[in-house]
Amino acid sequence: MNCLKWIGLGIVILFGVLMLIFLFRKNDSFFNIRQTIKEHLCLFKNCKIQYIIFYIFPLFFAVGLSLIYQASQSLYSGVSVILGIILSMLLGILSILAGQDFASVQDENQKQRAKMVVKETINSIVFNSMLCILLLLYSLIMSEVASQEINFVLNCVLSSIFYYIFIVILFTLFLIVKHMSRLIEFNLKVKKDKDN
Repeated sequence: MNCLKWIGLGIVILFGVLMLIFLFRKNDSFFNIRQTIKEHLCLFKNCKIQYIIFYIFPLFFAVGLSLIYQASQSLYSGVSVILGIILSMLLGILSILAGQDFASVQDENQKQRAKMVVKETINSIVFNSMLCILLLLYSLIMSEVASQEINFVLNCVLSSIFYYIFIVILFTLFLIVKHMSRLIEFNLKVKKDKDN
């Protein structure tokens, strides 16, 4: 890499770290990433094994995958398109959830449970959207880095980070789909009870 690219990479890393520091500030009223992550991790408070399934197993999977295949420039470009589609889908689901109304539900316990599922789903969507944006930025940087000759170990580490975040996005997407299916079943049940 020539000198200008090294300077550019240094600027990107420096200001990327500064952005992360400011985004993760405690009690940020505008966009509290720390609170979003905390609430997302609380989804698994009753089943600790889910932490391992959602966050530890993907780490080992990503490391193994990076040893088999280091991410290339074409992979970063292809996944960027996929992430754009996932992000638009997540925002579409978010707009559907914004219109949820449980005023017609008579049972207070069911109403509170449905509201809780909506809140958890919205939080998962926000969490997954943040990961998509992070991975899009990472792909943007890595598509240039991958075009250069870099050390095998460094390439494995960078590929592992990419694979790990992508796998967590997919697992969280499964969680969102599961929550949406529960809400659809609940809405169908409420409609059926209302018709009877």
